[in-house]
Amino acid sequence: MQDTNRDWIELVKATRQKFGVSIQEAHDLIFADDEMRRLVASRINHNAECRKMALQDIRAYGEASRFVRSGDRINFRKSDGQR
Repeated sequence: MQDTNRDWIELVKATRQKFGVSIQEAHDLIFADDEMRRLVASRINHNAECRKMALQDIRAYGEASRFVRSGDRINFRKSDGQR
């Protein structure tokens, strides 16, 4: 795993600890930030490990996933990054 991917995992862990929330709730808090959504959207489409995680979310949650495939790209389903 690359350091940048590890940074994401550590950010989710720190968010969970700080707010006492689940993984999905930590994602909601993180994706509420415009800049974070832009960074994540770019990583999803340029990093194989990030893309794999987004595709797993799509498979696991289907229409309830926060991501959607658009041709070769993966985008946030909603502009606010929420489910």
